[in-house]
Amino acid sequence: MTSEPDCFFCDSALGTSAARRSVRSCLSQWHVERLADDAALVLSELLSNALRHGAPPVRVSVTLRRTRQNGPTVHIEVADAGHTLNYGFSESRWGHPAHTMDENGRGLRLVDALSCRWGDEPTPQGHTVWADLA
Repeated sequence: MTSEPDCFFCDSALGTSAARRSVRSCLSQWHVERLADDAALVLSELLSNALRHGAPPVRVSVTLRRTRQNGPTVHIEVADAGHTLNYGFSESRWGHPAHTMDENGRGLRLVDALSCRWGDEPTPQGHTVWADLA
């Protein structure tokens, strides 16, 4: 597997609109524009969650990984100093009838639908939520 260098690594000062523009620019440079809409939405959801529910500093990293077998994969990471995400709990809420009326919590459902894999990893500084798009 080979990886392109991170296209951008930023803190929360960038904001979600600028982050979406940056990820689109990166994917264009890497010639994987077909993933741009999905990548921009996934990045926006993860970054919004980190800014709303996490703790500073918030950092974003986008990397292109290439494998001979699977082709290009865009790897998005959003790290913050907050507590780890309990996505098992979030996933269990998706099936509850009251969740359809809830205005919050739909973002991870989008991440789940658009990503081939995603998850959360604790770090010494907080946690990182990541998603892979192929």
